[in-house]
Amino acid sequence: MGRTRMIAVLTVVIGCATDPATTPQPDDPDDPGGTGSGGSAEDGDAGSGSVDSSAGNEDGGGGGSADTLGAATTKVLDHQYQAQQTGYWCGPAATRIALSTRLSAPPTQQTLANQLPTTTNGTDWIGQVTRELDDYLGARYATVEMPNDPPTQSQRDRLWRDIVLSIDAGHGMVANIVAPASNHPPGYPNYTIYHYIALVGYNPQTRQVYVADSANFGGNDHYWLSFDQTATLIPPKGYSTYRCGAGRSIGDIDKRYQALGGCGSFLGAALTDELATPDSIGRYNVFQFGSIYWSPSTGAFEVHGAIRDKWAGFGWEAGFLGYPLSNETKTPDNVGRFSVFQRGSIYWSPQTGAHEVHGAIRERYAQEGWEVGHLGYPISDEYDVTGGRRSDFQHGSITWDATTYMTTVSN
Repeated sequence: MGRTRMIAVLTVVIGCATDPATTPQPDDPDDPGGTGSGGSAEDGDAGSGSVDSSAGNEDGGGGGSADTLGAATTKVLDHQYQAQQTGYWCGPAATRIALSTRLSAPPTQQTLANQLPTTTNGTDWIGQVTRELDDYLGARYATVEMPNDPPTQSQRDRLWRDIVLSIDAGHGMVANIVAPASNHPPGYPNYTIYHYIALVGYNPQTRQVYVADSANFGGNDHYWLSFDQTATLIPPKGYSTYRCGAGRSIGDIDKRYQALGGCGSFLGAALTDELATPDSIGRYNVFQFGSIYWSPSTGAFEVHGAIRDKWAGFGWEAGFLGYPLSNETKTPDNVGRFSVFQRGSIYWSPQTGAHEVHGAIRERYAQEGWEVGHLGYPISDEYDVTGGRRSDFQHGSITWDATTYMTTVSN
């Protein structure tokens, strides 16, 4: 069970009237957020070739620190509860509770009331809540409208999936409800209530939803609702749900992910929770179109596309290149891309594809001006030759002598 941190505030608990009139329509609720085209952190270009093959998991990855999706037992998120501070601030209060599942210091109700905005008539539309959740957490949430009352089976199934995904991924939800006197949560007064509530937990065995309710009617600040009742309270309104893949990113990897643009970045949605690397030193997350790797000595960097595929072929972080030390970056000639690793680099261009360069040959390549020098881009990985090693480039080769430890350039 998660912990609830109670914060005392001056409370007015007369409900939260929201205008039931028609409100603005959201973007397509089935769209989880644009994944963008492949690219680097710097410019969002297409990057190192096709990203289609970048969705695979690393073989042998160990269990991560995040909770397993689809919990078998009751799961309640740690959150900060505040009762709403006015009779019409249920939108700001529910939004704050949802944000507190991710932020240790969420904004105040006053701040959120200004930003949503919320008037004495309440918060008009659930999409305003989604916007604020995304503004604070990155592009992670989607608005789902439930116009059918009663909801269709498809809408009910989707709501349950969204609750499980959101809570398993560590993100609270917000629901805009209409509660007539005949269908009230615990303690509600005997009239129709238009309201916002935060959903912060679920029980898969009893199919119940754990609600943090800022109205605190009858002292009921938290309570369990059956999923069936929850599903009937939301129409004809809607809810804000986490919608960024089945995985959860945390810590430095999540900071890197959000800096790159989160769900709306070229990486797309998270496919895994944070996982341990096979060497037990680092961590990684797999996304739709790439990965982010972290270790204590290197920090967190993304790798994707053809460069990621090449790196995978060398054994990921356990191979001779080690962990990434940079995001994929555009080369100075604006033609190619490269990523730097602990013990080498991988270069890519549309004409040459992706190839590694490392060790003494890489040092000599640097002296010759990298890809903008007379040698151009690498067209081979380093390979054995009689008496040493060699890498081929567009306009020549660099050979390393195993006896003298010297490198020579041939054109």
